Amino acid sequence: MSEDAIRNRKLPPTGTPTGSSPTQYMGPTHDDDINTISRGISLVDILRVLTGALLLSVVFSWFVTDGESVTWGYKPKALKWNNLKNLFKAPLVLTDEQLSKYSGVDPQLPIYVAVNGSVFDVSASPQIYGPGGAYGFFSGRDAARAFVSGCFKDDLTWDMRGLEEMFITGDVRELDDKELSEISRLESTGENDSRVRYLKKRRDKRRKEAWEDVKKAISHWENFFKNHEKYFYVGKVVHPDLSGTPVRELCEVARGSKKP
Repeated sequence: MSEDAIRNRKLPPTGTPTGSSPTQYMGPTHDDDINTISRGISLVDILRVLTGALLLSVVFSWFVTDGESVTWGYKPKALKWNNLKNLFKAPLVLTDEQLSKYSGVDPQLPIYVAVNGSVFDVSASPQIYGPGGAYGFFSGRDAARAFVSGCFKDDLTWDMRGLEEMFITGDVRELDDKELSEISRLESTGENDSRVRYLKKRRDKRRKEAWEDVKKAISHWENFFKNHEKYFYVGKVVHPDLSGTPVRELCEVARGSKKP
């Protein structure tokens, strides 16, 4: 074959063997492989993998915990039987009189404890909240005040007004008492009204700040019952309006907390 013939000879198209038609199928390319794999991984396949992983986790948890748990010891509150039952029940709305029936005296009724309006079923601990129990006096009532003050004898009521005073202590209490004395003196003489208003605003601000401590204290106990493994929320108790009624004085235990 001459040198000119070799130079003028056309090369076959890339990927097409000599003697084959340019349009002849040469098998899947790299892009075809990727597209095939993408189409092959479906949502069903993903769910199968996740289900398998979950089952393996359950099996391992069962063996590692000696058959005590399939969730590695974690107990989701939402999955507890009592909470699941309550999903299909309307929350109770009780009056104080109705709530008093759930003190454990009637064995046919559950035992309820209320904290700041929230009612919890504590029937799982009759030795604690039932008749004769260590905290049986909390059952069948909302004793929010006693939860904060610690006066289990005198403060078995939901009326928490005035409890902020127990959180004004030490040097702040001493200053507060001095300002109260000054207010009384100025009001009796009728002089310096602007000073009286100023002092009253300062004392009101202290009580608002102290009231936040009351709210934190009662919130602690609400969360104790709400997050307890054996107790569960069942509804609320509606109390009568206290407008116009006198504010309770602090009990002896609560007054003691005011000392420096």
